[in-house]
Amino acid sequence: MYMRKLIFIFLIIPFIAVSAQDAQEIIKKTQDVYKDINDAKATFSSSVKGSGNSSSSSGTLYIGKKDKYRIETKGQTVVTDGVTSWSYSPKKNQVVIDNYKNDKNTFSPNKFLFNYPEEFYSDLENEEKVGSLDCYVLKLNPRSKGSIKSAKIWIDKNDYLIRKITITSSENTTTYTLSSIDLNPGLNSSKFSFSPPSGVEVIDLR
Repeated sequence: MYMRKLIFIFLIIPFIAVSAQDAQEIIKKTQDVYKDINDAKATFSSSVKGSGNSSSSSGTLYIGKKDKYRIETKGQTVVTDGVTSWSYSPKKNQVVIDNYKNDKNTFSPNKFLFNYPEEFYSDLENEEKVGSLDCYVLKLNPRSKGSIKSAKIWIDKNDYLIRKITITSSENTTTYTLSSIDLNPGLNSSKFSFSPPSGVEVIDLR
């Protein structure tokens, strides 16, 4: 029995080492792609699964560096310029304005597209298809405690773009699937600010 355990350990350790090395190589290639990106636009679909409920949506995602992003769906528009954030609900005819909070409990697409190697431990889990695209699946574990418990990213084996993200928090699991990715479209800075439409209730929490 002891010898079997010993043999198993000697067999599994090289596999773990290779997986870790592969993950770092994939991350490096992905970083090389994203370091030259000033902004990006993509369409996406998302799903949220929590305790006893689930929802789905689709929309358009705009990203700039320095924590700038805009997420547009049919039911909500979320915008930040890295200083101020706006959350607009057409159904409620209401916009909530607040200071942007860049902390460990704040989700932003930029963290996973630009900063995830610094904030997460990464391991190569397996390979899967996202639609027709062959992707590496990397499991991410946060380096420090926060609302995000774990995450996974699917990286295109051909162009090393992130095609899918799954985030598991203490409350739910959210999945974003990206498509029609347009790199460096030259987005206007106004895309990352928001002017409330006339007649909308404004709740300013700053």
